[in-house]
Amino acid sequence: MGILLLVVGLAVLGFGLSQHFKGKRILAAPFKKTGELAKNPVSEDPKGAMSLEGAVVPPAQALLSPCSKQPCLYYEVKIERIYEKTETTEDGTKTTKGTQTLDTIKGGAVFGVDDGSGVFQVDVSQGADFDNLKEGFKKELNGRSWASQIQFGEYAYDVKPIGSSDGWTIGFKATEKYVPVEGNLFVLGKLEAGKLTKPGWRSMMASSKGRDGLLGSVNKRKKFSFIGGGIAAVLSIPAMIFAPAADPYAVSHSCESKLTDARVRCSDRVSSKSGETIAWTVATPGTYELEVFAPTKKVAFDPQLIVKDAAGEVVADVEGGIGGNAKATITAAKAGTYEITVKPGDNYLVKGGFSYDFEIRSLNKANDVKVADPLTADADKAADGTDVAALDLTPAAAPAPAKAAPATMKAKVNAAKAKKQLKK
Repeated sequence: MGILLLVVGLAVLGFGLSQHFKGKRILAAPFKKTGELAKNPVSEDPKGAMSLEGAVVPPAQALLSPCSKQPCLYYEVKIERIYEKTETTEDGTKTTKGTQTLDTIKGGAVFGVDDGSGVFQVDVSQGADFDNLKEGFKKELNGRSWASQIQFGEYAYDVKPIGSSDGWTIGFKATEKYVPVEGNLFVLGKLEAGKLTKPGWRSMMASSKGRDGLLGSVNKRKKFSFIGGGIAAVLSIPAMIFAPAADPYAVSHSCESKLTDARVRCSDRVSSKSGETIAWTVATPGTYELEVFAPTKKVAFDPQLIVKDAAGEVVADVEGGIGGNAKATITAAKAGTYEITVKPGDNYLVKGGFSYDFEIRSLNKANDVKVADPLTADADKAADGTDVAALDLTPAAAPAPAKAAPATMKAKVNAAKAKKQLKK
């Protein structure tokens, strides 16, 4: 939860930062009267940035939108192909429906802007970021991939050849948007050849809100983005600090590309027939058990697990079978680097690949065997007859020195008394 809050907070802060720079760009660009520019088309900005605002003056050469034939300053027509495709995934075979953009046709006019002091020309033939685009036409038509031409209103579109690998075509769709020849516009662009055009280094701004309205809107979005993003980022800190400890034996979301020694069960996906490769470092020599788990799916995975040492020698190569688990035990693994590969053993791959779980277990503790004292008369039996092999021989602190047997102590006492008597 904490990480999610942090990601959302950073994304919102990023949007707020973009609005901050947009506002700075508006304020930095010289803003002049249209009549003043018409008399002296010069910008004090090193890159030629300039902005102006005024009523729209219709272009000398009318521009009509392709589908609806509406008089406009600018238009965009997006042509899409509607298709169906049958795909086999690990969850089974299913038919999906989707759209593919075939083309986006754009056009712009050269028109005037007049704030009452005179007309100045604006050229949007290379595009601009308008905030007052209207939808003029939207329609879906049935069709097939062999169609050579389709008609959307007044616009005829030539269809290019479509391969069968992209699914079968069931129709086409066109969406037309345009900017009407009306109202007022604030325009920010580059002053060039006596006109305002699109800068080569960034987009051209065109807003029906006016300069002050656009600045107000930008500052409002910036303010709420900084506040909201900051709150989310701050709240993510205690959420991460006081989050419940993760269960070390629970399946984690994804396996890392580099592992060291043991690894609790994690999840990953095979997306190619050559398989997924994991770099494994053995820092503690010993015995390890590696296992790939194939989940229960409609189309089952046949996991193959291959382990190679640093010299490229295969130390393990096992296959689990369709729907089975591939498990390999590496005894006396030396310290060093290894390469683990998980791949489809039957060389069959579905769309999107196969998911699997993976785990590395250390068997080093289980292999630590306590050696009996060779000086003991019966190495396998304790003094009371208990089977030593059945005892818990977990290494513990060194035992205290054993006390002398009672008989031996009595003999020592008697010897001391006799020695005393002789001295007398």
